[in-house]
Amino acid sequence: MSADKPVVLLVNGPNLDQLGKRDPAHYGSFTLADVERAFAEKCAELGVEARFFQSGCEGELCHAVHEARDYAAGIVINAGAYTHYSYALRDAIEVAKLPAVEVHISDIHSREPFRRVSVIRDVCRDQVCGLGLKSYTEGLERLVKRHILPAAKSGGGGDTAEESSSPQAVLAAARAEIDRCNLELVSTLERRFEASVRIAESKFGSGKPVYDPDREAAVIDAVRRAASEPCADAAAAAISTVMRLSRERQYDFAMARDREKARKAAGLPPRTDGNAGKGGGGVAFAGAAGSYGEKAATALFPGDRLVPVQSFADACRCVAQGETPVAVLPLANTTGGPVDMVYRLLKHDLHIVRAVDIAIKHCVAAVPGASLAGVKTVSSHPQALAQCSRAIRDNGWQTWQAGNTAFAAAQVAKAADPALAAICSPEAAKANGLEILAENVCDTGVNATRFVAVARNLAVSPDASRLSLLISLPHRTGTLASALAVFSDRGLNLSSICSQPIPERPWEYAFFIDIDAPALADNAVAAVYQRRSEPPFMRVVGWYGCERR
Repeated sequence: MSADKPVVLLVNGPNLDQLGKRDPAHYGSFTLADVERAFAEKCAELGVEARFFQSGCEGELCHAVHEARDYAAGIVINAGAYTHYSYALRDAIEVAKLPAVEVHISDIHSREPFRRVSVIRDVCRDQVCGLGLKSYTEGLERLVKRHILPAAKSGGGGDTAEESSSPQAVLAAARAEIDRCNLELVSTLERRFEASVRIAESKFGSGKPVYDPDREAAVIDAVRRAASEPCADAAAAAISTVMRLSRERQYDFAMARDREKARKAAGLPPRTDGNAGKGGGGVAFAGAAGSYGEKAATALFPGDRLVPVQSFADACRCVAQGETPVAVLPLANTTGGPVDMVYRLLKHDLHIVRAVDIAIKHCVAAVPGASLAGVKTVSSHPQALAQCSRAIRDNGWQTWQAGNTAFAAAQVAKAADPALAAICSPEAAKANGLEILAENVCDTGVNATRFVAVARNLAVSPDASRLSLLISLPHRTGTLASALAVFSDRGLNLSSICSQPIPERPWEYAFFIDIDAPALADNAVAAVYQRRSEPPFMRVVGWYGCERR
């Protein structure tokens, strides 16, 4: 080996001295001299020294590989036709124990069946093909950066028997083997993904879907059978993940070719709508004067006509029947969690177009003259009761559920019973002539409810930051993890998840998931496109901005 620079031997097999004359469609118009010139220039750039050998004789090639042990740090080899049947050359590469990268000018995997077989592949660290002259320089770069430079940095040199058997040496050797395996996996993945894109080109032209469950099941079964028993499940899980990642590249290819078609398949509107969720024509909400629903409706649609109704279902009905363009509903609370009834209503054809987080400060209010010590029962919406559970427990109060915090205040005023109090907003207490006996009785000092505005049509607001989806899943191992993996693959943060049973299908569930994503972000559109194109069922519930008050 050179004292100054590591040496890389470029080996070219039979007929490669005929480059420039032989079948330009497959092998280009460049010559072997052009290859060696480009290789030498790349070696200089990488800080290594180039050596060259070419022969049409199998024995001479084997001898050149054997001799390389005395001076080279690695080999780049285009074995030509010997690639497909020379076990002698394969054994020579194995005996040399030098890192080797196999290269081919054409894509051997898309040519005649006999050319797709490489008997030297398993003794080479990597394989590069189909890049023309660049296959040589790409193979060289992988060899140097992945195998020669890391080995040089780690030192080299021999260890004594005692040192090589120490726990530290065993650990280092195992880690080195893992590093080599990782690099081999990287190379294999790159080739597999390249093949996936070629498949995408074929499918795009023929109109075939990306996802082929029968084909994937057959692949997983073949991998499981090929793996040894201890590795069968892990191999099946790994190939399943790889196939999902490969499909993602196929969907990316389809999006790049026809973004409009992909957008439609994703169930998304054609553009952001500056008027999304602007209201006008009335805002339905469940509650009465002083309710948190009224406060949220006013915050989202200031100056619009407010339409109070008795229940969340009534508010949704107003939208469904065209009585109001939007309704405002409480979706979740930081203390009490999700409002299940609202999530159940959202399973139908309503879409979230805007959201606001309202600070919740419950008070205990009763008729004039009542005292806190005299209160025996408190009335409120179940969510509010849950948010104030500590005060209820500490005071030994009984609870009486009401349809709304403002309705509870009205009922307390009507009952005129000093032993009955409402847990409600200060505004509801004032609107119903009640006296506030205790302020801020929530379990935590930071209590907020997220209210959403729902409409019939999906619209993506320009300030959108939250993507809400509904996924219906069968009760089967791994279905939720598989459905969500598409989003993590694309770097999308899952900010919340809420499950709801599907009444007509026992033990199956619908999942509402929220994802942090700007309006029509490419990675989010691609993820929705993929999930909408494959089972199980998924619907876009909304893509909207969220204010804080």
